Amino acid sequence: MIEFAHPEILWLLFIVPILVIFRMIKNKKMMRIINRHIDNNMFKRLRGKNNYSLKRIHFLIEIFAIILLIIGASGLRIGTNIEELKREGVDIIVALDLSNSMIATDISPSRLKRSKFELKKFIGNLKGDRIGLIGFAGVAHLQCPLTLDHRAASMLLNIMDKKLLPVQGTAIADAINIAVKSFPEDTKRDKALIIISDGEDHEQDINEAIENAKGKGVIIYSLGVGTLKGGPIPIYNKSDKIIDYKRDDRNKVITTELQESTLKQIARKTNGEYLRLNETRSPLNKIYKDINTLNKEEFKTHGFTKYKELFQVFLTLVLILLLLEYFLPYYVRKKSIVKNGNSDENL
Repeated sequence: MIEFAHPEILWLLFIVPILVIFRMIKNKKMMRIINRHIDNNMFKRLRGKNNYSLKRIHFLIEIFAIILLIIGASGLRIGTNIEELKREGVDIIVALDLSNSMIATDISPSRLKRSKFELKKFIGNLKGDRIGLIGFAGVAHLQCPLTLDHRAASMLLNIMDKKLLPVQGTAIADAINIAVKSFPEDTKRDKALIIISDGEDHEQDINEAIENAKGKGVIIYSLGVGTLKGGPIPIYNKSDKIIDYKRDDRNKVITTELQESTLKQIARKTNGEYLRLNETRSPLNKIYKDINTLNKEEFKTHGFTKYKELFQVFLTLVLILLLLEYFLPYYVRKKSIVKNGNSDENL
């Protein structure tokens, strides 16, 4: 198994296309200046094809060295030894509301972005617990089945947004039913479902879903996102800039408010707890403390306990490329014989 110890460093790879674009712009600017003062045929004769190719090779070597250095720094490694591991924890599924109302900005930077920020911190604090993710709007979708790979769950969380589910609405009941099916039945450990939503525009068949969860021993915690005062729903252009706000048939800006009644009902009937995101410091950590008091069960899993680090390989390749660039000349000197017997040297 190949994995990265520090995958966040891979974001630095965006430097590569920026360097390429910068180089292209710089070359075009230089060519405009040269064409203004030097005849094109004379410039080609002075530059020479070999010299131009050598400069491109130098640049490519530098680019490859940067790419290898970033990959090496990200901690690429290969698992070499698999062992049976014993873990003790609780199964936790988080259902995240991805409806249009979740992009409202009454909570900065938006309801959805703030929820994902808190959820990412929550996943990072998990110990031996398995985590699963569900996204819901007009329908619900199991984004990540229960897993001990918290890093993978965090990566899948990154791509959860309102574009993931084309059908709009707030299918809380659908999310609860999918979560109940996703929990293993042959287990004595408690099961926790965390619903993160603004509670707006939910469907009415919620009571049956609550009873289904309660009968399966699922404890539901709900986290209300938004303010009671509410806020408008922005409309973004392709450049991710706000160009307007959603309006009704009379062209009046729509205000979306936090609807707490259903979220409170769900938590109360399943012996869970309701919290409001903007009124509690680290609300998911508070929920996690409650979850840690639930019944846990020891289970067996397999995982890599030894890894072969590949940083030295990438560092060696970078050093070889830098040495190659150092000894590779930038210019080729050549002598050409002209018809009158004189010789001239092109740089």
